[in-house]
Amino acid sequence: MFDITTSRDFLAKLEGDFADFMKEPGSGRLALNCAVTAYQLHEWVWREWLKNDKPTRQALGIGNRREFLAWIDRACVWFIWIQELATGAKHSVPLSFKARRVSLLPEARNLPNAGAEDCHWDGPMPYLTDGPDVLLIDNGPEAGDVHDRYMPAAMLLEVVVRFWREFFEKYAPPLHPENSMNSADTP
Repeated sequence: MFDITTSRDFLAKLEGDFADFMKEPGSGRLALNCAVTAYQLHEWVWREWLKNDKPTRQALGIGNRREFLAWIDRACVWFIWIQELATGAKHSVPLSFKARRVSLLPEARNLPNAGAEDCHWDGPMPYLTDGPDVLLIDNGPEAGDVHDRYMPAAMLLEVVVRFWREFFEKYAPPLHPENSMNSADTP
């Protein structure tokens, strides 16, 4: 399709979608573009090379595309939110969580440290501010405290982009320049 012809090209599209989103982290349009690309990448990988790569399928313990998707859900626990966002966007179906645009959630106003995600790997990360709106996954009150209930969309998307980069580094066949029109552009 146009100049996106391989799964590596589609990975580069995902990285570009994520970079665009990070410039405008309050954009639902850009977040959905990134989520849909992140989800669809598994189909590109399967079609292009994994379905015919028996040693890699054996290493992953999978035999078919559905098992590959289940493997991704186990290997990247955040992928289930991506899958639901992509499916919800494509088929206009309700989500099991709320995807919200917020400045500061009313529920967080009286909480100590409201707006700081302690569990982020780089230390506390503000996501509920009085500044520009951000996108947030709200897993509902049954999810537990504020840290289990709310997940910044930027964090979700970053984790899934990292997953795909690492997956390609570990499992993708070596890059052959003649197999990709954009091989010089692929990171």
